[in-house]
Amino acid sequence: MLTNTLKLLIKAGKDALGATCGIPVINEDITQIGQGNLEFPSFGEVAFSGGTLQRIHLGCDAQLSDHLAENFDKSGSDSGSEILTNRFLDSVLKGMKGRYPRGWIESNVAETLNLPCSGVRSYGICLETEIGHFYLMAEIPSRSELQEVRGPGYFSDMVASHLPKGWAGVQKIVSMGNIDDFLIFLRKTELDVQVEVSAEDETFIIHTGMMLETTKVDGSRAFRLVMDFSGPEVKALKQGDEVRIKVGVQNRALSFISRYLGKGKYPIAGSAAINCVELSLPSVLNVEQRRLAFRINSLEHIRVEIEYLDHLDDNPPQAIEESLVTIDESPVANDENPSVAGEIRGDTVRGRLADLSFSGARIIAEPDKMTGWVKANSQVMCCLSFPGAPSLQRIKGIIRWASISLADGDNQQDEFGLEFLEGDDSNRPGLHYIREYILSQQRLELAKRVHVAGVEQW
Repeated sequence: MLTNTLKLLIKAGKDALGATCGIPVINEDITQIGQGNLEFPSFGEVAFSGGTLQRIHLGCDAQLSDHLAENFDKSGSDSGSEILTNRFLDSVLKGMKGRYPRGWIESNVAETLNLPCSGVRSYGICLETEIGHFYLMAEIPSRSELQEVRGPGYFSDMVASHLPKGWAGVQKIVSMGNIDDFLIFLRKTELDVQVEVSAEDETFIIHTGMMLETTKVDGSRAFRLVMDFSGPEVKALKQGDEVRIKVGVQNRALSFISRYLGKGKYPIAGSAAINCVELSLPSVLNVEQRRLAFRINSLEHIRVEIEYLDHLDDNPPQAIEESLVTIDESPVANDENPSVAGEIRGDTVRGRLADLSFSGARIIAEPDKMTGWVKANSQVMCCLSFPGAPSLQRIKGIIRWASISLADGDNQQDEFGLEFLEGDDSNRPGLHYIREYILSQQRLELAKRVHVAGVEQW
């Protein structure tokens, strides 16, 4: 779906430029935008429902903006940017797949926006003309993510079709036929694939990509991941070095060792191509617990606030605790008070807890609240406010991944995964409290199932 969507955006952009300005595109370029905030010279935004995308930002440089203004901006008529946006929207809708896709113009204001990017599925497109440059920016969801929000069952059906029966109950998968089916499963579902690269300090850095295709490199079978593979730890990699790859599937993780074969380009349309990394095929798949401990869900009542450890010198612990204690007195997030979850205050961000285990947590916030602020592989301080607890639980952790996901078919949400630092002495009180809380919830659920009397909410 990724490559087809990129082709659609390039074609729609070229058609819109040709119909509006009568100018050909002389060069196309695609960039996988890194995680963070992007300054984008926007003149419009289009949104969709029932299709494969949620929104697309449109922009241009000063030269193309001046050309549109000189040739189209007249009193009583649509501006040049509005005409270009409408024609782009019409062209996208003609080629977009989905259940009755609909689209509309969300904004037609010329301004520089600070757009948050997930770093995995954020793509920018630049169409170069003799007059100037036309820019597009979009978050492209995975096929499995899109299908699941339309109706449950797609992912479980794909697992049943492509993974061997009883796979979750074994330790290893060694059949090459089953491994080939697993690679087909990754390509069809477009799941996140994590590549762990060793750093100089004996830790590892996680890079996240997406399965593109299987191929041959120097006569040997290999596979390609769509990935902006960069960083000092990547520069130290040599061809043939081993990396560890991990993919989460339901409550399991499939991991394997692969050899790094190099970087490449995968052509999309015209001169446009996306960066990819080439890796050797696995010889065995290890089946592991996706998380080191049992997780519990439905934790919206537990408030959470995250702060970078680099900022703690300017914000002493007591000041952070005083600010977070007031959360318990604030109203619950709803349509009238949407800013309660995912609110950024200075160097901190508030969110809601999606799930919690002994070893980590998944945290969700509203769109555009977290993604540009939270970065993978960063150490943070996590403050949890449990109802009825005598004090806040403060735990250091590492952000293992951050992304933008679909809350439903038309809306997005920011989320990230946090791994607690279990070897840090200062974390012991907080981790002990979390373990006791989770165990109490497990006992409560078990009591409901077997009708044991005398077990109460902790």
